[in-house]
Amino acid sequence: MGKLRLGLSIQLRITKIKIAIYSPNWIGDAVMSIPFVKEIKKEYPQAEIYIICKDWVVGIFENHQSINGIISFPLIKLKGIKNIIKTGLVLKSEKFDLSYTLTDSFRSAFILWISGAKKRVGFKTQNRSLFLTDPIPVPIQIMHRSNKYLTLTKHKFIDQISPQFFLLNHEKNWAKQKIKDFGLSSPTALLPFSVGEGRSLSISHIKKWIKNSKKDYLIFGSKNDAGSGISLETSCTENSIKSICGEFTLRESIALINLCSSSIATDSGLGHISAALGTPTISFFGKGNSNVTAPKGLKTHVIQHCNPCFGDRCSQEQGDLICIEDISCENVENALKKLIEQ
Repeated sequence: MGKLRLGLSIQLRITKIKIAIYSPNWIGDAVMSIPFVKEIKKEYPQAEIYIICKDWVVGIFENHQSINGIISFPLIKLKGIKNIIKTGLVLKSEKFDLSYTLTDSFRSAFILWISGAKKRVGFKTQNRSLFLTDPIPVPIQIMHRSNKYLTLTKHKFIDQISPQFFLLNHEKNWAKQKIKDFGLSSPTALLPFSVGEGRSLSISHIKKWIKNSKKDYLIFGSKNDAGSGISLETSCTENSIKSICGEFTLRESIALINLCSSSIATDSGLGHISAALGTPTISFFGKGNSNVTAPKGLKTHVIQHCNPCFGDRCSQEQGDLICIEDISCENVENALKKLIEQ
């Protein structure tokens, strides 16, 4: 069974329609979907909006003012035709009037079809149009992914909308106490790990960039990054640094990043979270396309570098990309200083 998490913003009111939004599967993509959720709320201000998602992205949507509830499923419940049908039948009891799928998967469209949602909107991909009442062509032009999602709305394209999180007072107070317990003061968040192949920042680069720094550093990551986090911590013996990889939930990590003075991130979900929180964030992009998936935020700077290294051919074939080997601790500190002073 899916887990229904009721939002804290539910109020008694006349409800015209009930809307389901099938969230993207990855943390960064889920963050980039928040402007879409906000726009749907603007289009249907009296509607109840529910997020359908995998359980590991629930923390992205919790307590959001535009969301009435979250229906989450563990990955096992979305594998195999029997489980997929059961998931659709769970949603059928919700009696959705309108639904959107922000993923391009066949599975998400099929689940919404099984759910019986009266109107089902999504991109025309993977031969799934049969299950959608409104299959929308994928935009031909290259655009940021958050804008791609917005093309499913009535207004089709709305730029400059940044994601937004809503942290409750008890979450903020908990995070303040944790930072105090760590013995740190306004730490810089290190977000060097990514599930994307070849996108994690190396220990040697991080060590180089924070060398001789008097700042406190807090390393974030998943349980799978715990070993790498400890390796980074033990490699930086001259720094005040602590790894908490895998120790806290996504929601707790969001609250902790919110209290960091700045962030150094790779192309990752946590990098998107940091930017959305308004934390001054430098994001290193190698394999990723920053025009499509760069973090959105008021104080965000993207450094696009070669990945993999092109050696002697770099300057000839890679245009204006920066060689990551040429980036110094002074470059990083100056970039962060500019963001903080904005």
